[in-house]
Amino acid sequence: MMGRSLVLLGLLALASACSSEAPVADNTARDDASPVADATVRNPQTANSSLRAEVSTLNADTSGLNTRVTDMGTIIDLPADALFDYDKSTLTPAAETQLQKAAELIRQAPPGAIQVIGHTDSKGDDAYNQKLSEARAKTVADWFGQQVGVRQRELQVSGKGETAPVAPNESADGKDDPTARAKNRRVEVIIPAPQ
Repeated sequence: MMGRSLVLLGLLALASACSSEAPVADNTARDDASPVADATVRNPQTANSSLRAEVSTLNADTSGLNTRVTDMGTIIDLPADALFDYDKSTLTPAAETQLQKAAELIRQAPPGAIQVIGHTDSKGDDAYNQKLSEARAKTVADWFGQQVGVRQRELQVSGKGETAPVAPNESADGKDDPTARAKNRRVEVIIPAPQ
């Protein structure tokens, strides 16, 4: 009987020790090579709170995309040099990485049409640049149209040629600026703003 009482007392002590807050792990260098186990850190002031913070996977899935938020919605600038070879409208094998990230943003976007707009730099004939910008936008939209969770969306496709640069094609002294021109060669994907 006394043995059972001691065992029961020991179990109660063990249960009490397990229910207390875990200590904060010190992640500084250790002498042994064993990994540090993840520790749960609780703030006593918020331990009973019903609020929970969740980290979105959106950042990990879309890192490296050039995006900006406007009144129209979120604009994703996909550099044409990352999608297409020079003077072409066929996607390169490397383009899929950028397009997958953009597709993830579209999947998480509010309802509404997605705009896909092609742009070029000022090199070449205006009519040729217009046609190239339209062809590149259509290629990107066609790729989106094959993606689960994206193909159901309305895709509005257009090209603006060289008419809407985001950087000057020439430097202040009138010389060609290849770095700025590269910024103008892009496909914009515009995701609608929340209603």
